[in-house]
Amino acid sequence: MSADNPILNSPYVEPLLHYNTDSEGSLDYTDIRKGRRIFKADSAVIPTRQTGQKEVFEWNEDAEEYITHIINLCRKEVGQWRTANYPNTTRVTKELLTFWFNNPERLVTKKLFFAQQESVETAIWINEVAEKSNAGQHILNLLRNGQQTVSDDPADQLPRIAFKMATGSGKTVVMACLICYHYFNRQEYRNDTRFADYFLIVAPGVTIKSRLGVLFVDTKNKNPKDIEDYYRVRGLIPANMEHRLENLNARLVITNYHTFEPKILQGNKRSPFDGKVDLQGKKIDTGNKEDFSQVVKRTLGKFKAGSRVLILNDEAHHCYLPKSKAKTTDNEGDENARAAVWFSGLREIAKKFKLQAVYDLSATPYYLTGSGYTPYSLFPWVVSDFGLIEAIESGLVKIPFLPESDNTQELTMPVLRNLYDHVKDELPKKGQRTQKKDAAAEGSKFIELPPRLPSLVKGALDQFYNHYVEYFNGIRKHKEEKANIFSAPPVFIAVCNNTGVSKEVYKYIAGYEYVDADGKTVTVQGAKDLFSNYDPATNKPLKRPPTLLIDSDALENGEQINDDFKKIFSSEIEEFKKDYARMYGQGSTDKISDAEILREVVNTVGQQGKLGSHIRCVVSVSMLTEGWDANTVTHIMGLRAFGSQLLCEQVAGRALRRMNYFLQGYDKYGNPTDDKRKIVIEKFPPEYAHIIGVPFKMFKGGKTEPPPPPVDLTHIAPIPARQAEMEIDFPNVVGYRVENLDGDIKHDFSNIENYEIDGSKFPTETIMTSPISASEEKLQVKSVLEKRDQELIFLITKELIKYHFSDEEGNPRFQKFNKLKSIVEEWYNEKVLLLNITDQRFKRLLYFEEPKKIVDHIARGINPQNNTTEHIRPVFNYYNKFSSTKYVNGNTVKDVYPTAKSHINYVVMDSVWEGICAKTLEEIETVECYVKNQFLGFAIPYTKDGKDRQYFTDFIARVKSKDGTIKNLMIEISGMSKDKAEKKWFVENRWIPAVNALKDKYEYPEWHFIEVANDIRNIKNQLIEKIQSI
Repeated sequence: MSADNPILNSPYVEPLLHYNTDSEGSLDYTDIRKGRRIFKADSAVIPTRQTGQKEVFEWNEDAEEYITHIINLCRKEVGQWRTANYPNTTRVTKELLTFWFNNPERLVTKKLFFAQQESVETAIWINEVAEKSNAGQHILNLLRNGQQTVSDDPADQLPRIAFKMATGSGKTVVMACLICYHYFNRQEYRNDTRFADYFLIVAPGVTIKSRLGVLFVDTKNKNPKDIEDYYRVRGLIPANMEHRLENLNARLVITNYHTFEPKILQGNKRSPFDGKVDLQGKKIDTGNKEDFSQVVKRTLGKFKAGSRVLILNDEAHHCYLPKSKAKTTDNEGDENARAAVWFSGLREIAKKFKLQAVYDLSATPYYLTGSGYTPYSLFPWVVSDFGLIEAIESGLVKIPFLPESDNTQELTMPVLRNLYDHVKDELPKKGQRTQKKDAAAEGSKFIELPPRLPSLVKGALDQFYNHYVEYFNGIRKHKEEKANIFSAPPVFIAVCNNTGVSKEVYKYIAGYEYVDADGKTVTVQGAKDLFSNYDPATNKPLKRPPTLLIDSDALENGEQINDDFKKIFSSEIEEFKKDYARMYGQGSTDKISDAEILREVVNTVGQQGKLGSHIRCVVSVSMLTEGWDANTVTHIMGLRAFGSQLLCEQVAGRALRRMNYFLQGYDKYGNPTDDKRKIVIEKFPPEYAHIIGVPFKMFKGGKTEPPPPPVDLTHIAPIPARQAEMEIDFPNVVGYRVENLDGDIKHDFSNIENYEIDGSKFPTETIMTSPISASEEKLQVKSVLEKRDQELIFLITKELIKYHFSDEEGNPRFQKFNKLKSIVEEWYNEKVLLLNITDQRFKRLLYFEEPKKIVDHIARGINPQNNTTEHIRPVFNYYNKFSSTKYVNGNTVKDVYPTAKSHINYVVMDSVWEGICAKTLEEIETVECYVKNQFLGFAIPYTKDGKDRQYFTDFIARVKSKDGTIKNLMIEISGMSKDKAEKKWFVENRWIPAVNALKDKYEYPEWHFIEVANDIRNIKNQLIEKIQSI
């Protein structure tokens, strides 16, 4: 090991040093300050490096302003109590504290971290010592005031005490210590009301509930080497107390909050009337659900009524009393509804037992946006804080590498730091379940399509995957421990916004199967070799697939797993069941569900010899299960919204758990040494995690906003009396067909805009940095540069034929390949423009683009002479070829303009310009009638970026031209601000020629178009001139 260890403090003592921190919470790794960083409720320290001109300000300079916060007061009082060797406690308490924290005989591998020590000490000090001093009484009053902020109802003011502990700092050990503290004191002092009789641990989901099983005393294994409970594995029980331990299980319940939901009664517990038919023939539903007495009996049946109960909440930020009926915006699902179930359960338990205390443990005990409280404000009953940055400076967690800069023109944050914001409009808005539900509602089958990820996401994956491959191959930097034959593979995690996005990422990197037109199953290999779930030689699914797709939210809340998992992991599931049967006997596998097997895969990622040992990549919805503690994660990619520091920490926390906890001694010069005479401090060697797409920054929590006042709605509808004279019909066009492609192929790109590869927004190189050292790492686009231009041109030509030169049955006309290839080559050389990139090889970034987007652009320059009514035909809506103003119906809160020459009663004004246009149309004599395109559904299909889109022009007017014929005029007045070139081209070169080609067949007026852009002052003259010219 080298002296290059940026970790400042020993994990076993109170932090003695901290990195200088500016007002935005960023760190200066060149400036080490003495003392512990003071806690500030209104500011967060974040794992980012200071850049630009440094502030004169230092975090602790205004300590006097914050010294009165309850966390800083507790640190001071508990610190003095610790120094005095824990006076004013019972004999049992003193013995436990000494055994845990002042025990020179304790093995170094069983020492408790200071983060754990401070939480345990604070809880004990508040319970036994605080009331005996004025300072302690003041802290107790502050704590009670915080507990009362929840509600004016005393029943809601639970005796909660929260401990903020970073991910990886050991919350489960703290729980074990607090249970021991109460349990052994209760055994010794039965009448002392400060100590609890029973213990309830509540978890947010099945994963954590399962992990917390180590808090039950292991009564099965008699051999000390095989014992699994934390009390003895972590050496928490003095030898003279161990004989009392086995009775603990009778006083302990571990559950998840879901058990607090009243269940529907079954069998003879139901009402005798339930399900019967009343006199009117309707089924009687008595709402047969448990009352809470039955819930308590089911959950806490072994607790004596009226006894003293201690509750421990793990991941306690999920437990609060919502003050809002809206949904939270930070998490998937209805977090408020879940929080209400958890909180209500505790409130009801408090009515039936003497609630001693509720100990809350969480890395992020904050209120969420939408909870009804000030967003991101700390629970006011938090009494200790050992946050993420202190954990990093003490070596308890891995040091994160985050994107620091790139070669784009982004000014505030590198693109890969805030990836989702740059691509969110191009990602699926709906999850897979919603997509399937919508397809079923439309009477169609949900079809698995090829993945269509934004090019920027593909580029980010390429750069990050290249870095992962180096790690996978054993390359280590910055003095990390080298990989060896026993090292588990590093794990790459992608955290996505919904199941629609996660499925796209999964299909792209791991491969997928689909059924072609002939009913054959076709396999598409994953784009990333190490993550592909298919054998490249046989195209068969691998027996040990390296990539796993999970919906964490569904998994945690007991929902069923999907068929894809069963199919891909079928061999794994069979092996697991065989092992399970060997361990627990034949027939035991009948009791284990597929969901439990999936949880086993997820929870054993990276563990040798376990079901998930071979997993290299996890694509997840939600932030991955809390309590999921795979310590082999080295790379995390966020592809979801982040609205808070809370979410950033939760997602990044999945990568920050250390692999090894072996101390290294350092001499006074910071050099590692094994000479005990020279060691001045023992620290953990550094370990690193690499994170993109998680936008750590200083999030400011706003005030809770009052509900908006009620609004007046205007009903927009047709006026029946005007229908005969003013109804306007229009065609429902969903696409276009270009005819006569059998002739000569000509091309002209002179009127087509350049195809731009925008290096000002697409990083080809990103610098990753650590917040606490000078170390840097570089992410670069590599894979596309290794390909040849001709290979790319060949692929584009194939796609051009597929989309634009196939017959009506979809058969490609490959006889045109050579001619089209030369056209594509000219387009590639002349029309592809690199912005902010000088190296012409980066034209190959087209590999990341959606093929349809590329070929649609090329096709607009091929056979431009065919963009006429002779060659373009509309594709009508299959069910409704035409629609009309008579179907308009809606409500608006916007301003409206009353009409006289329209079938519709009002024009909805998105801006003043719409009102001016309506007034002008009313005044022009040659305008017979008009309609604003609001609730009308009149859309012009166009293509942009390979995706089918719709353009809604502002008005349709029926006008009388100079020769007295009736024409339809589409009017655009807002300037087509988005996709202007594409919209204008499709209106003029596709929609108008296509529709006018069939005007005689369907007997409707000829269609025309005018854009009134930039200046509304001359609109009347412009409209009159247009009408006279058509």
